Amino acid sequence: AEHVTVDPADEYEFRPGLAGFDRLNRYAIIPESDSPVEWLQSLEEPEVAFATIEPFLFYPEYAFELTDRDCEDLGLRTPQTAMVRCLLTLSPVVEQITANLLAPVVLNRETRKGRQIVLPDSNLSMRFQIFQTLHLPLSASHKTCRAGKPAPPLPEGPARAGSGRRPLCS
Repeated sequence: AEHVTVDPADEYEFRPGLAGFDRLNRYAIIPESDSPVEWLQSLEEPEVAFATIEPFLFYPEYAFELTDRDCEDLGLRTPQTAMVRCLLTLSPVVEQITANLLAPVVLNRETRKGRQIVLPDSNLSMRFQIFQTLHLPLSASHKTCRAGKPAPPLPEGPARAGSGRRPLCS
């Protein structure tokens, strides 16, 4: 088992937890060297880690709005404090790696809070093939997640209700 030291500045609290992992609330962002991939690593269960990527690398026009409630819960006051990542479903065939654009992970760099947001926009894909547009190399060592199997796809779920919406990525 690989031991990784995590800087407290890379730790985030998720309340609620990620879809399907509700009881896990503490994660760290761990960059993968020489790759655009970052790992969202559970600090409570070391065997749970999700491959993530910044969506703007492969989908520059990606934009969505957060509800007032989500902004409040995350402590987001300006878009500049937000960091957006999409969960990847990994595959041994690099061209088949997909990103979930429908349920991004939003992190607040200041409050160290994170949340997975299920977006109501049905035009966004849960399985967007990133290598159709991504022009960054991904070496063979990055083709599978640490457990040696693809990360589980996220279940579809209802959009979270809120009083209003604010643009996050404009």
